[in-house]
Amino acid sequence: MRSIKTKIILSLLIVVLSVLGLYEINSYFNTKDRLYSELNADADRQIKRLSEGLVLPFWEMDEAWQLKVISIEMMRKDVYAVTVTDDKAQTRGKIREERWQIVVTNQSDVPGDNLIARHSDIFHNDEQIGTVSLYLSSRFLEEQLYQEAQHRIFSLIGLSFAIIVSLVLILNYIVTLPLQKILHAVNAIRHGDYSTQLDLKQQDEIGRLMVGIVEMKAAIQAREREILTSEHDYRVLNENLEQRVADRTVALEINNQHLQEVSLELEKTKDKAEAANRAKSVFLANMSHELRTPMNAVLGFSQLMQKDVSLTPLQRENLNIINNSGRHLLELINDILDMAKIEAGRVVIENSCFDLGMLVRDTIEMMHERAEVKGLELFFDQSSNFPRFVSMDESKLRQVLLNLISNAVKYTKKGSVRVILNAENAENSQKCTLIFRIEDTGIGISETDLPLIFNSFVQVGSESDQKGTGLGLPITKEYVELMGGSLEVTSVLGHGSIFIVKLPAVKVSAEQVPTASENNLSNVIGLEAGQPAYRVLIVEDQLENRLLLKNLLLSVGFNVYEAHNGKEGVELFQQVQPHFIWMDRRMPIMDGIEATRTIRALPNGKEVKIVAVTASVFLEQRQEFLAVGVNDIVNKPYRESEILDCMAQQLGVKFIYDTPELEQTAEKGSVNIDALQTLPPLLITELKAAVTELDIEKCSELIEQIKQVDAPLAMQLFERVHQLDFETLSQWLK
Repeated sequence: MRSIKTKIILSLLIVVLSVLGLYEINSYFNTKDRLYSELNADADRQIKRLSEGLVLPFWEMDEAWQLKVISIEMMRKDVYAVTVTDDKAQTRGKIREERWQIVVTNQSDVPGDNLIARHSDIFHNDEQIGTVSLYLSSRFLEEQLYQEAQHRIFSLIGLSFAIIVSLVLILNYIVTLPLQKILHAVNAIRHGDYSTQLDLKQQDEIGRLMVGIVEMKAAIQAREREILTSEHDYRVLNENLEQRVADRTVALEINNQHLQEVSLELEKTKDKAEAANRAKSVFLANMSHELRTPMNAVLGFSQLMQKDVSLTPLQRENLNIINNSGRHLLELINDILDMAKIEAGRVVIENSCFDLGMLVRDTIEMMHERAEVKGLELFFDQSSNFPRFVSMDESKLRQVLLNLISNAVKYTKKGSVRVILNAENAENSQKCTLIFRIEDTGIGISETDLPLIFNSFVQVGSESDQKGTGLGLPITKEYVELMGGSLEVTSVLGHGSIFIVKLPAVKVSAEQVPTASENNLSNVIGLEAGQPAYRVLIVEDQLENRLLLKNLLLSVGFNVYEAHNGKEGVELFQQVQPHFIWMDRRMPIMDGIEATRTIRALPNGKEVKIVAVTASVFLEQRQEFLAVGVNDIVNKPYRESEILDCMAQQLGVKFIYDTPELEQTAEKGSVNIDALQTLPPLLITELKAAVTELDIEKCSELIEQIKQVDAPLAMQLFERVHQLDFETLSQWLK
């Protein structure tokens, strides 16, 4: 055990060495910088002198004279080499060898370490006649610095030793000797000797400590006298002590047994909770797969059937209804699964670089059409310091903005919706705080309902105003908090609401943002000529999904092979050597992950493009696929354009598009605007209101009235209502 004296000496030694060491190091580096600055300045002077002194030797083309001037400069020991080059690109000069002897050289490049080089052109009457190069060595400067460092180290050691010795002597007199006296007195008191006297003349902290010890000694003596007088009372208490201890021991055992029972119960509860959480995770994974897989087939086959030119108008209308209803159902499923993922703690932030301005513009344009349908004004105001390119979670930000602006439009019957963008930039950093302010003049929220709007499956206000699942705002709030931001809301019933979102972001440059594909693959009719006969393998256990993907690829012109599970997929890969594999995840016998791992280990397995098609919504399950080497992942339910776009990116496939058909389709969806204008204004106004409220029954009643005036026009309007195409109806009615 170290004494206080030793600890203080070591502490002083560390402090002194640290302070003096830092001072000496600083002085050393200052000296080094000064010497190097002097050497550089000397180099500038020498090169100037050389360029002036070599003018006449170069003009006279006297090589001996040139070498003589160079020899004079080489007399300085720190000059490593001097070379000159004439207008014929001939180089001559002198350089030092390893033993520092001067030799003649014809090299233009001078090898060596730690050299300071200067180059200057030689002019005569403003005409360049040659070039001179000077190389100074820092070898002697480094030696000088080494000697300087040695001197400073020895000085530091000597000065530190002198300071420490002085401090030790002073410490010994002021602290150590008085403490030894105090220790001697304390040991004596511990052994019952109260005769030891202390010198109380010292007026510092140690003196006050001595006074305290004297007072303690007096208190101990008084206490001992009290103990002697109380021995009888203690003897009586000790007679009952054993019984009291036994009673207390029994009570402690009972309490300990109770605590063990409670602990066991808590452990069981914890195990049940963990089992329930695991079951919930498994349920969510199965729910995701089981819901999205049939939805993939429903939407996919309906899209394929819509391309059939032999369809009757009624069949096409029914398909449109199936497609629109399927998309609406998928949105509801996604909301419920998103909320379930949030509650299970399975949502992960995925930051990426993207064009924030483009995201905001697309969102505003999407909502602008809905606002116009309802006769609302949608204002957009962006401050000058709002960044264009950022790094954050793009998909979650898009959903937050869509939810808030969509809600503002949905619950505003007249007036306007205003979207204001701002940013607070951090000083000397690329970080910033994005501020999104969404104001509306809608129905507003009462003070009692305001705390409830972020509760799942809760919709406030009257029943006529309640639409959707009631999950939009809870999901929005959870996403904002997951991204490290905040969401505030103020509202006045009947006067509108204000939502303010603040999110942290990192500003990036345009070069860091990947370029999005601009191909429109929704109308592909075939493959361009001159391409390889691409072989595509589909590994999928579900018949309807396999058939959907097969029909799509065959209609474009690919050679398609099918496997019902991962094991068959591996065998077919070895037989047909496909260019591209669509790999499902969940399959019997061998799943998609194991099949991908096996194929990658086979000959040519690293060259084939493998893309996973999965209904999983969980990031960790996607990471499992990426870890075994898939090139990309496409989520179910997918769109036709996603499948073809992925193949274009991975294989470089070029497609043929049927653009005229799009134009014809647009023409077929038109209506006689003049016929609409002849209708009674009151009827048009009521129909606009019914369309804005998405009221199918009201629309049908009003169109029945139109049928009495213009039957063909009424049929067109009925067709739009049956297909739930309210956006087109709104455009016509404008």
